[in-house]
Amino acid sequence: MASHLNIVGLSNKGLFQLNFEEPYEEKQLRDGATQNIRSVVVSPKGNYLAYRTDKKVEIIKCIDWTLAAAIDGNVRDMFFSPMDTYLTVWEMFLITKDHPQGQPNLHVYSSSSGELVGSFVQKNQSGWHPKWSSDEKLFTIQSNSKILIYEDAKFDRYTHNVQAQNLQAFSVSPSVAPNYYLSVFTLGKSGQPAFWRIFKFPQFDVSHALVSRSLFQADKATFYWNRRGTNVFTMTQTDVDKTGGSYYGKQALSYGDVKGNAGNMTFSKEGPIHAIAWNPGNWNEWVAVYGHAPAKATLFNAKCDPLYEFGTGAWNAIYFPPEGNIVLLGGFGNIATGHISVWDVRGFKKLGECSAPDTTYLQWDPRGETFLTATTYPRLTVGNGYKFWHYTGVLMYKRSCEDKENLLSICWRPGTYPKSELSKSAPKGIAETTPKAVGAYRPPGARNKPSTFTLHEHEKPHKPGQNSDVTPSKQAIKQKEKREARKARKAEEKAERGDTSPQPPPPNTTNKAPFVSTGDPEKDKKIKNLNKKLNDIEKLKQQKAAGKQLELNQLAKIDNEAALLQEIAQLRL
Repeated sequence: MASHLNIVGLSNKGLFQLNFEEPYEEKQLRDGATQNIRSVVVSPKGNYLAYRTDKKVEIIKCIDWTLAAAIDGNVRDMFFSPMDTYLTVWEMFLITKDHPQGQPNLHVYSSSSGELVGSFVQKNQSGWHPKWSSDEKLFTIQSNSKILIYEDAKFDRYTHNVQAQNLQAFSVSPSVAPNYYLSVFTLGKSGQPAFWRIFKFPQFDVSHALVSRSLFQADKATFYWNRRGTNVFTMTQTDVDKTGGSYYGKQALSYGDVKGNAGNMTFSKEGPIHAIAWNPGNWNEWVAVYGHAPAKATLFNAKCDPLYEFGTGAWNAIYFPPEGNIVLLGGFGNIATGHISVWDVRGFKKLGECSAPDTTYLQWDPRGETFLTATTYPRLTVGNGYKFWHYTGVLMYKRSCEDKENLLSICWRPGTYPKSELSKSAPKGIAETTPKAVGAYRPPGARNKPSTFTLHEHEKPHKPGQNSDVTPSKQAIKQKEKREARKARKAEEKAERGDTSPQPPPPNTTNKAPFVSTGDPEKDKKIKNLNKKLNDIEKLKQQKAAGKQLELNQLAKIDNEAALLQEIAQLRL
């Protein structure tokens, strides 16, 4: 167990690291021998660091920052395997006089020695990444319309293959032996639908698929597995939204699990799906940010039932710390404010908030107590630098790049670290000197005056079906008055008839009495049909109370409730 958090960064002046403790001094690595570095990656367990130049890749042991291996070549991309054992690199696919058919351009090396253990041909850089199982027992790679599967790091011959015509994307679950699962997405052709399927290794025949769903209007897919590898979401998207509803193409979200359950996810607010993320500390929970601005954020369980509504805000990103006890909702990129809100997902309360404009990178520390935000080059050419924040929104440290200095990347070194006093109380912060983002335009007559903008009930934080902290809307008050007036009329009618026997509750109540026959089959049939309509209305009212926006025809059904009740009363006379 390491004692100090480490941060590794790369600027145009070289590679550096610093311990997360005052005075936060940067220390250059490799004695200045790391100029012209293009990118840096840190292994998932934090044992190695690799950086690449135009001529070579060097693997560094993080325990003492010494050289573990050097690999020659003009590498364009690279990543470590889940347990740090291997480094996989990709080079441009080239056809030369000496190699008219080209030669392998994807290579797998041992992280500790730099030994080449496997080579493959992968012509396109888009989607070139092979997929490892979390225990490194399976290595999978796409080859045209096949998925080739290698076992136990034996890269000379694959043991299984998945034949999938028009294969567009696939993913391997993070589960371990013997329960490996593959999620596969294939495109349709000539008006045929696309398909999304889940297979269990090694049964890859279509008839053995655990989940098989046809999807229309889907050109690409992204998969989101939960921590245990038992549930997965498939985000599909078209290249162009022909309806004009979205600039980025039409989106759809499907869910499935290894037990065969599957369906389509619908949200209570229309608009794009900005982000979804599973809770790493609880495999049964996930958060989504969705809808037209201001976007809505909701915590769901694995069955897609809402657990808590965070309300609406300037959000388009979700970040969980490793333990998953809190969640950060942020707005970056095209949201200029860089607003950040941190929430407790157990007690359902806001822990803090801050603003980090121009953020291009955000990451929690391995303890889940602090997070860093950075503005990096070439995403943004000015204002480069990084900041450390406490989870309550307190700014702890700020480092701005000097003139002609650019920050290329920065990240926490993964590992296991003891908790500190920061987890118990917020530290003393420093003043933020960054200019605030320009707010929305307000006409001269409205300036220096309080805003009249108010949130609706469903836009404020609350549990589904509960929102006692806000004043009821005019529509809710009107509906309540109608219900009370209806009860008063029934009481008067009952008194006029001199009927003192208990009457069954209205058919739209939750504790509805059993159906009582009138003795006339035709009347009974009509009453049953009317009760069905009232049940549908009750469901619509519950959806409306939970914040879902209803269609005009659905609202008309709710307004017709009183007429249906009156018709039932006439039939029972």
